[in-house]
Amino acid sequence: MISILLISFVASYILCFITRALLVRFNVLAHPGERKVHKMAIPQGGGIAIFLVVMATSLAALGYNSDFLGFYVGATLMFLMGLVDDIFDVRARYKLLGQIIAVGLAMYFGLRIEFVTGNDSVIHIGILSIPLTFFWLLGITNAINLIDGLDGLSGGVGSIVAVVLGIVALGQGRQEVAIVAFILAAATVGFLPHNFSKKRKMFIGDTGSQFLGFSLAALSILGVTKVAATFVMLAPIMILAIPIFDTLFAIIRRAKNGKKIFIADRGHLHHRLLDLGFTERKAVTFIYYVTILLGFVAVLSTKLPPRSSLVLFALTVGMIAAISLMLSRQHKPS
Repeated sequence: MISILLISFVASYILCFITRALLVRFNVLAHPGERKVHKMAIPQGGGIAIFLVVMATSLAALGYNSDFLGFYVGATLMFLMGLVDDIFDVRARYKLLGQIIAVGLAMYFGLRIEFVTGNDSVIHIGILSIPLTFFWLLGITNAINLIDGLDGLSGGVGSIVAVVLGIVALGQGRQEVAIVAFILAAATVGFLPHNFSKKRKMFIGDTGSQFLGFSLAALSILGVTKVAATFVMLAPIMILAIPIFDTLFAIIRRAKNGKKIFIADRGHLHHRLLDLGFTERKAVTFIYYVTILLGFVAVLSTKLPPRSSLVLFALTVGMIAAISLMLSRQHKPS
């Protein structure tokens, strides 16, 4: 396991140099704008290195596994859609269509939330598995994509979530899922030094944020919701509480202001922290700490009795929702 993770980290770190050179060569750049924090054109598409390392390393480590077919198909299509968007700046409606196709094919190849559990009983949800899986995969993909607004934010949060998902999967006896989750974390951490670099900065791009978001959503299904353990399926919601509520309040905020929900604004959590006086680095670090805390709570919830786990879940989600609502109310439409 240690060897696999070291290989994933080093390979990603080295491949990022090649990726950046190619992005510059083909002019795949993120240009400054009204809602952008950066002040100069930056290569975007660092997710190329992450994708290649995760796919190659996980296939080498695990070989072919039919349980992961939906994950591989969906993640590859999300990556390709993100790459096209980074290069050509695809309109939101076509981007959403591409995501829907990716999610649909992933589900076709077996990636499904098949049952829910509670009070030592297993309830197969039948036809409801289709909309539940669809909105989970599509929602988390876009949630990670939407928080990608500061250096290291989506990559760092995604890495933390991947590690926690791996720990939870190990606790449920899903070792293969844990291995892929840890590989994803290691490959993403290998990219982060390039994202934080001042002289040779590179963004993860939609290439990376869409792949990362879909991967986290898919691994949470493979590692948690396919396990008949009481209330364990609540853990992914706690781990991903920040991007989930950031996305939820962004939708509400844009609808209230009469804007299309896919049109970017400066009302996200990281923007609000900057408006409160946080530096970029401090805002990112603050969100890291909160995500780590949520991860700890999520792991703890899998070890508690069902009733205690449910109470902890309600308190945690309620707290994050209240904080998100408070910050969103401070936003002045731009």
